[in-house]
Amino acid sequence: MQLPKELGSLTDLKRREAKAFEHMAMWHDTLDDAYEYFLPNRNLFGGYQPGAKKMDRIFDSTALEAIQQGASKLQENIAPIWSRWATFAPSDRVLKMLEEGEYDVTEDEIRANLEDQATIIFDYINRSNFATQFFEHALDLLIGTGTLRIDETDEDDLPIVFHAIPQKGIAFEEGPNGNVETHWRKFQVKARNLERQWRGFKPSDKMKDIIKKSPEADIDISEGVVYMPKSKTYYGCVWVKGEDHISWMEDFGKSSPWVTGRYSKVAGEIRGRGPALQALPDVRSLNKAKEFVLQKAAIDLAGMYTATDDGVTNPYNLSISPGIVIPVGSNNSSNPSIQRLDTGSNLQLAQFQINDMQMAIKKALFNDLRDPTGAVRSATEVAIESRELAKRIGSAFGRLQTEVLIPIIKRVAAILTRRGVITPLELDGRDIDIKFMSPLAKAQDGEDILSVQQAVAFVLQTAGPDQAKIGFKLEDFGTWVAGKTGMPAELVRSEADKAKIIQAGAQAAQQGMDTQGQPPVDQGQTAL
Repeated sequence: MQLPKELGSLTDLKRREAKAFEHMAMWHDTLDDAYEYFLPNRNLFGGYQPGAKKMDRIFDSTALEAIQQGASKLQENIAPIWSRWATFAPSDRVLKMLEEGEYDVTEDEIRANLEDQATIIFDYINRSNFATQFFEHALDLLIGTGTLRIDETDEDDLPIVFHAIPQKGIAFEEGPNGNVETHWRKFQVKARNLERQWRGFKPSDKMKDIIKKSPEADIDISEGVVYMPKSKTYYGCVWVKGEDHISWMEDFGKSSPWVTGRYSKVAGEIRGRGPALQALPDVRSLNKAKEFVLQKAAIDLAGMYTATDDGVTNPYNLSISPGIVIPVGSNNSSNPSIQRLDTGSNLQLAQFQINDMQMAIKKALFNDLRDPTGAVRSATEVAIESRELAKRIGSAFGRLQTEVLIPIIKRVAAILTRRGVITPLELDGRDIDIKFMSPLAKAQDGEDILSVQQAVAFVLQTAGPDQAKIGFKLEDFGTWVAGKTGMPAELVRSEADKAKIIQAGAQAAQQGMDTQGQPPVDQGQTAL
């Protein structure tokens, strides 16, 4: 297959891939350590072997449970299951053009159409495997970096499938703005699945022979989805390790099938750092402390003993373990044949230290925000919890919106547009804005609403309603609140409708003036 000129040659692609994985290699030890303690079953950095023991070195399960609850909390506040966590709205540019009469449709018609499109998109998202895969994605995000693959299927009812890809074997390239533009992946595929994995896959003669004679053979594959800045498109390509030609290519348009989010970033690094990495020192210390406590408890239960022996004891042949008998020349003045050895310890102090480390780990992963009793919470309690979470991860949420949520919506919209399910949408902020309605987004918007409410109330109380009308556009307050809370478009008046109501009110007021230029007496008041 011939590569587009903008992509360069296969040699160029291999060089870029090698450089990306060189950077990935720098993270190997850090990620291996983090996944071993937090997500041992998802740790592939130490190699992959089906059925291998993953928890031999884990003596305390606090980190394992904490990251599970933290991921659940992240999901329910960012992209809750079976919920519509975003909607669409016309941009300010479009609204201005509507006011100037440059469109043949009304604002209400545009908002209603966008509402319908958003409903369809989230219907397909919720009917897919998004919920389960986003949870695994959230687990990786709490370590630092999470990657989703969004593929189109051949099924009509379920055309979209999500995959939370483990970080082992994934490498990235950043663009000039710090966003992840290009993805590289190394993995193995059964020979018999090559032509099923990629529609239009063209194997070499050698590979055709392998597919025919050894269909169960594991084939080393390199896959790249490369962003081309000149055409602003994503281009996918696949080649077999050791071969000199491209076996598969596809133009993905303006939406990449890969979505990579970083919880937070350090300057000069491509990969992210999450709260789990921050809690890792406590996790290591806790695991070692728990190991020592368990060893001490075993010794206390089984005991250690000394027994008299006429020979000479070699201390280098001794081991400290429960139930051990250490031969000695003499026990004491009474010289019993065997006696228990006092090991001494302060388990109570050790438990205090363990409790402190456990609480620190739980707090780092937001477990302290969840009711440990599992009691049913009211809507107010949930809202308060979301506001507290918003304070803790406000900056991270902004990054996740940009790097994860918006690309997910764009990719799903691109697939549904190509299949003719929805009309083309330009979700770039120029024509259509994406408004988030997740609990965390509402919590942040609630803080904005509260601040505005307090400001208006202060002016009303201190200066009166006339000054409030002069200082604030009170007539736009309702529309602004509606946008912040995600109120359905059919319940929000358009700018044209508001203008008509304001004009009608002004005319009614003018008509109500008496001949002396005085307003009429309110029928509910007593005329003086």
